[in-house]
Amino acid sequence: MAPREKTKGEVSDLKAKLAAVIKTGTLPQPKDGKGGSSGKGSASATPKDTQTIKRGLFKSILHYMTINVDMSGLFTQMIIASTPTNDIVLKKMLYLYICTYAQQKPDLTLLAVNTLTKDCGDSDPTVRGLALRSLCSLRVPNLIEYLLQPLKTGLSDRDAYVRRTAVLGVLKVFRLDPNIVEELELELKLKEMFANDQDSQVVANSLSVLQQIVRSPQDLITKPVVYSLLNRLKEFSEWSQCAVLEFVSNYRPEDGDETFDIMNVLEDRLQHSNSALVLATIKVFLHLTIAIPDIHQQVLERIRGPLFTMMHNKGPEISYTVASHLRLLVERAPMLFSQDYKQFYCRYNDSIHVKKVKLKMLTSVADESNAYDIVNEICEYATDPNETISRESIKAVGTIAMNLGQTADGLVERLLSFLDMNMDHVTAETYIVMADMVRCLPDQVEKCVDALALLKSVEVVSPEAREAIVWILGAYGDRLQEAPYILETMVLGFDEEHARTQLALLTAAAKLFFKRPPECHRLLIDVLEKGSESANQDVHDRALFYFRLLKRDIQAASQVLGSAPPTTATFGEQLGSDLKDALFKEFNSLSPLYGEPASNFVAGDEEIEYEIDLYENAGGENGAQDGEDANGGAAYADTNLLDLSDDLASLAAPVADPQAQASAAQPPPQQAAPPAPQDPMALLDMLDVQKPAVPVAPVAPAVRLSPSPSMDAGKFQQLWGSLANQDSFVVSSPQVRARVPELANSMKAIGVITMASGGQEPVYKFYQYAQQEGANSVYLVELIANTQGGALSVTCKSDSAALIKPFASFYQQSLTSYVT
Repeated sequence: MAPREKTKGEVSDLKAKLAAVIKTGTLPQPKDGKGGSSGKGSASATPKDTQTIKRGLFKSILHYMTINVDMSGLFTQMIIASTPTNDIVLKKMLYLYICTYAQQKPDLTLLAVNTLTKDCGDSDPTVRGLALRSLCSLRVPNLIEYLLQPLKTGLSDRDAYVRRTAVLGVLKVFRLDPNIVEELELELKLKEMFANDQDSQVVANSLSVLQQIVRSPQDLITKPVVYSLLNRLKEFSEWSQCAVLEFVSNYRPEDGDETFDIMNVLEDRLQHSNSALVLATIKVFLHLTIAIPDIHQQVLERIRGPLFTMMHNKGPEISYTVASHLRLLVERAPMLFSQDYKQFYCRYNDSIHVKKVKLKMLTSVADESNAYDIVNEICEYATDPNETISRESIKAVGTIAMNLGQTADGLVERLLSFLDMNMDHVTAETYIVMADMVRCLPDQVEKCVDALALLKSVEVVSPEAREAIVWILGAYGDRLQEAPYILETMVLGFDEEHARTQLALLTAAAKLFFKRPPECHRLLIDVLEKGSESANQDVHDRALFYFRLLKRDIQAASQVLGSAPPTTATFGEQLGSDLKDALFKEFNSLSPLYGEPASNFVAGDEEIEYEIDLYENAGGENGAQDGEDANGGAAYADTNLLDLSDDLASLAAPVADPQAQASAAQPPPQQAAPPAPQDPMALLDMLDVQKPAVPVAPVAPAVRLSPSPSMDAGKFQQLWGSLANQDSFVVSSPQVRARVPELANSMKAIGVITMASGGQEPVYKFYQYAQQEGANSVYLVELIANTQGGALSVTCKSDSAALIKPFASFYQQSLTSYVT
């Protein structure tokens, strides 16, 4: 039997059982296969009271609800079966059922309102509280008038549990209709309870609700209110204490004496076993003394002990949270923590995330007095079994060396010694750090270049490391005799290199050409030729740009490409002072963990939800302004970024030798540049920009796509819903994440235009179209890229039954060639 029919059968069975219990108080008697009585006796043979039977049925219904079976059809039977009853367990299950399906059955919910309203006046405070909570949780605007009176009564209830529930109910009403809260003066009532209620949890709930409903929460922070909360602090639960301390952290004392009084009251909270409470107390201390530098420094010294204790003695999650907050303080005042650097040494049982944060703190506290001790410890981590920690330790050594500057000779030698370890990831990360180091420490260039002198061939696999080696060879190849020949071996495998390495090869060859023209002329010709044949749009465009620049003005090219690399003191990855201040204001939150302000990852009320069906909105009123051209494709889809058509006639001139051109004193305008050692005309055929980009894969014989198809968004949507000829397939590759950004441009090269695209990590969608050359047949494509799973799910449609299979095969071949 199909699952859907089985589900219907279970719902019908439960409905029949509820009806029997309502009518007779017992379950219906089972029957044998012939339709008669089973002979095993009636229900009285196994006596059960009605309440027990109802409990069993209600539990079965809630069980089906948890597995996403729709039980809303039993709404009426549930209400009738549960009234009247004094069974608190039945009431809890009924309230859960009503709150779950109230919005789906607003008309029938009115039947339950009478039951809930009646229970709000029950003699049992637990029932009153549960009924009021359920009544406020219905989220049906039409029924809001029924809960106002029970809510007002609950705010004045003699039992604290009911008052706590009523206070939170005010916030739920505010979400439904803010005007009602103002009309009934519920805000004034909450302020009165906040100031005078004897129950600490009622006060805590009132504080939480008031901060969300008042127009200016800052007006609540007054001296009497703060003092009242601090005097009752120990009466609150730990969770409520954290909320109170968060509230107090926004208070600004009138003078230093008041600051000390508040800190003396909270001193014992620093020794609490709850880490959240300790961090909340530390935030109060830091914010109260931010305007008093001397006292602020003493506070930092006072809180070091509790933070170190929590970082070392708690679980991995709490240790990481505390370490992230401690890192923020260390980067604000590294001198205060420089003597405690051993506290940041990694322990064998630290998690990977904690070790990474500790390494960052070690780089911050390192100075001339402790740098060599710290580096000696970090060097031990380079052989860590975890590759991430090994790489981070090498990066930390380089960062410390760059921070120390002129006194870092010994540290640079320690870094270069990693090249002798013969571990792939260690060698790769060392080269990456070397590239950064020569930009910050020009005095250490000779040592880094000498380390490359023994490099006969680049054997590292990491694209980042190969890019770093190529960059060093291009920038400082005039100091290394073997530089052009190392680059030549890499250019031989240009097509197998990663795109970032290909870009680096183009730049390095152009730079080295101006420093060593005779040796690098052939190298430059080869790399430009291979680069312009690349399917990657960035590599293709850069090769054309360099060629155009070299042909137009060799002196300008020398200034652009042959200039010395600038020296830098900092990198963009480092936290700026403004960001540090923003994170400090949001201390004891997720911001220090993420390393960015809450506004970057907390959605606002005005956030626009992502539309799943992108093509449905592709032809809206703002379609043209949002990046679509008149044909419905992406605005950039038909844009030639390097329009060289006006220069084709001048491309026949060979690349000039910069030294020969510089030595000629004011040559006549008609004088031709010195001829290149070899004829570059073979390069010119490849640089014809009028031709379409090199296709990702050869075109199937039966499929010939038009280079400029035409279709608007409205027609796309209409055809997508009507075409019946379709084919689907999935392409898997670990390179999907890296290939998605350039997918639209690469598919355009084979005649498939992207109509609309979008999404967010890890799922992206592309809607594309193409047209058969010389015919009216069209092809539509929906491509869903899952970067996490490394899969591309494709659905192709066409108005031609004969061409759908060849097109799908052609598209699959092209896509596979691109992502693998």
